[in-house]
Amino acid sequence: MVRCVATSLAMIAGLTATRADDPLVVAFADQRTNFFTGREATVGVVVRGGGFDGPLAWVLSVGNRPLARGTAAVRHVGPDPTRVDVALAIPAGREGLVIDAIFTVSLSDGADRWRGGTSKVVRLFPADPFADRRRWLESRQIALVDPVGRTAAAFEAANVPFTPVPADLPIAAIRPPVIVVGEGVSWDDRPGLAADLAFVASRGVGVLCLAPRAGTMPLPGTADEPGEVVARSLVLRRADVVAELDDRLDWLVWSAAGNTAMSRITVTADGAAVLVHAGDSPVGWPWLEAAFARREADPLAGKLVICGLGIVTHWNETPAARYLFAALLERLTRSTPVPPGGDPAAAPPPTDDPPLNLLPENDR
Repeated sequence: MVRCVATSLAMIAGLTATRADDPLVVAFADQRTNFFTGREATVGVVVRGGGFDGPLAWVLSVGNRPLARGTAAVRHVGPDPTRVDVALAIPAGREGLVIDAIFTVSLSDGADRWRGGTSKVVRLFPADPFADRRRWLESRQIALVDPVGRTAAAFEAANVPFTPVPADLPIAAIRPPVIVVGEGVSWDDRPGLAADLAFVASRGVGVLCLAPRAGTMPLPGTADEPGEVVARSLVLRRADVVAELDDRLDWLVWSAAGNTAMSRITVTADGAAVLVHAGDSPVGWPWLEAAFARREADPLAGKLVICGLGIVTHWNETPAARYLFAALLERLTRSTPVPPGGDPAAAPPPTDDPPLNLLPENDR
C-alpha cells in the first residue's frame, strides 16, 4: 500500500515538472503600449514552460529600421513563471510627432535555435502634448483649485499655464474658460465647492475635477424645486471612455502597479434628489460627465467632467495621462477649435483673449 502511494505521488510530480525542451511561452507582463520618447522605459516579460538559461533579445523598430536593441539575461527553471524586466532607452523624437513602433522579444538557445518570443505595437509620445499648440493652451486660461498642491506642481514642471484660485475666493464668483480642481481634493474640506462647480458649469465654464478624494455633490435640478441651475444630462462611464477621446491611448493599464483609477463615482437617491458621491471606493465608475443649463428650457451651457483616473499620479509614468488631460481640455472647450497639428498659427494668440481676472464679477 505504501509503495502504491509513493508511485502515485511520483506520477503526479512527473506530470507537473517541466523539462528543458518543453515549449516556452513568452508574453508581456501587462498591456501597456504608451511610452515617452527620449526616456528609459521598463517593459515586463514573462516566460513560462520548459527551462531556459540564456539571453532574451529585444528590438524596438519602426518599419524595418531598428530604433534600439539589446539583450537581458534569463534563467528560467520552471514550473513557476519567470519575469524579466527589460530596460530600453527610447530615442528622442520630433516635437508633436507620435510614432507607432514594434517591440519584439525572443529567446534563442546556445545552438541558435529559436525557443519562443512575442511582439506588440507600441506608441511613442513626446512628453509635451501641447508642443504644437502652445498658444491654444494659453488661451484656455485655466483657473486651478488645488489646496493639495500636487496638480500645481505637475503643471509647473510641464509648463502648463494656470492661475491659482485663492482659498477665500468663491468659485461661483469667477468665469474663466476652464476651471480645474486638482487631484486628491476633498469636496468636504471646502464647503460649497461641489455645488459651485455645477453653478459655474451652468454659466458656460468647462469644469474638470481630477480624482476627488471624497465628498458628495447634490445634483441640481433633480429635486423638482426651482433653482438657478439644472442638470440636463448625466453620463457614467468606465475607463474605456479614454479610447473615445483619443484612441491612441492606453486605458486599461497605466501602471505596473495596476492602479489606474484613483477615485470612483457612485450615484444614490435621497428622496427626489440625486447625490453624486466621490471617493477611493473599489466600486463605482471612474468617470462622470454632466451638462448644465440655467433653466430647463435653456440650451446647454457648460460641462462638468469628474475624472477618477490618476492623471496627476501617473503624469510622469505614462504619456496616456498627459494626452488624456489634453483631450479633456478639448472636450470641455469644444466651441473653440483646436488647431491642427503642426500649424500653431491656426490658434488665436494669447493676446486676443483678455487676461484671466479672478476678481468677483461685481468687483470688476
